[in-house]
Amino acid sequence: MLLSRVAANLYWAARYLERAEGTARIVREHTSLFVDSPSSLRLSWDPLLAVTGGESMFDDMDNQRSETDIVHFLLSEPRNPGSIQASVGSARENLRSAREVFPIPAWFVVNDLHLYVTSRVEEGLHRRSRARFLGHVITEHQRLIGVLTSTMTRDDAYTMMRLGRHIERADMALRVLDVRAGQLLKSRDPQELLYDDLQWLSMLKSLSAAQMYQRQTLLHGEGSGPIGFVLHEPSFPRSVAYSLASARESAARLPNPTPVLATIDHARDMLGAVDPLSLDDVQLHDTVDRLEVAIAAIHKAADAAYFGASAESVVRDVAV
Repeated sequence: MLLSRVAANLYWAARYLERAEGTARIVREHTSLFVDSPSSLRLSWDPLLAVTGGESMFDDMDNQRSETDIVHFLLSEPRNPGSIQASVGSARENLRSAREVFPIPAWFVVNDLHLYVTSRVEEGLHRRSRARFLGHVITEHQRLIGVLTSTMTRDDAYTMMRLGRHIERADMALRVLDVRAGQLLKSRDPQELLYDDLQWLSMLKSLSAAQMYQRQTLLHGEGSGPIGFVLHEPSFPRSVAYSLASARESAARLPNPTPVLATIDHARDMLGAVDPLSLDDVQLHDTVDRLEVAIAAIHKAADAAYFGASAESVVRDVAV
C-alpha cells in the first residue's frame, strides 16, 4: 500500500485536474451560449458561480456580477482554490511530491500545462481567445489521462488517481444538472421557452454529452431525457452512474475497501431510485443535494481509510 501522504497527493492531484477540465468546459460552453443566443434570451454569468459553488467567496471579494469578474474568478483568481490556475498549480505541487510513483512522461504533461496556464491565462479572460485557451486546458488533461492509461502500472497509485478523478467527475455532473437543468425546469416567460432546445443542448455540451446523447436517442431532447442520460447512462463516461461504478471498481482494488465501498453503494442505491420523469426544479435540487452529500461521504470514507493525519503536507481542498 502507498504511504498515506503519497496516496493523498495522487488522489487530490486527480481531483484538481478533473476540476480544472470541468471548469474549462462549463466556461467555454457558457461563453458560446452567450455569444450565439438571440438577445431576447436573457442570460447572465451567475450560473457559472452557482455550478462551481463559489458564490459566497466571490461576493466576499467585492466583485461585480459581470463577465469580466466572474471569468477572472474562475480562471485565474489566486484566492479561489477552484480556479483553473489554482487547481492546476495545486495538482502540480501534489504530483511533484509523488514523483517516485508517477510516470515521467505524465509529469511533463502536467508541468507543461502548469506553465501554459501560468503564462497564458490572460488569454482566457478575453472572449476572442477564450475558447482557444480553455480548449488547450481540456485537451492537455485528456492527453494526461491517455499517457497514464498507456504508461502507468495498474497499482495502488493508478487506482487512487482514478478514484479521485471519478469522485470529482460525479460531483461536477451533479452541479451542472442542479443549476443548468434546474433553471430550465422552472416556470418561465413563454418567450424564453422558445429556446429550450438550445439551452438543453448547451447543458449537455458542458459535460461533453451532447453528441453521445443525440446518437443514442436521435433527438435533441429536453427535460427528463438529458437529465436521465447524465444521471443514469451506464455506458457514458461522464454520467454519474458511470463515475460511481468506476469509483467502486477502483475502491475495490485498494486495501481494506469495505468502508469506502459501503458509501459508494449507498450513493448508487440513491441514484438508482431517482426517476427523471418525476422531477421538477425543486425535486431536482433536493435530489442533487442528497446525492452530493452521499458523494461527500465517499470522500470522507476514503480520507479516513487512506490518508489520515500523516498527509498534512498535501495540497487539498479544505472545503470538501
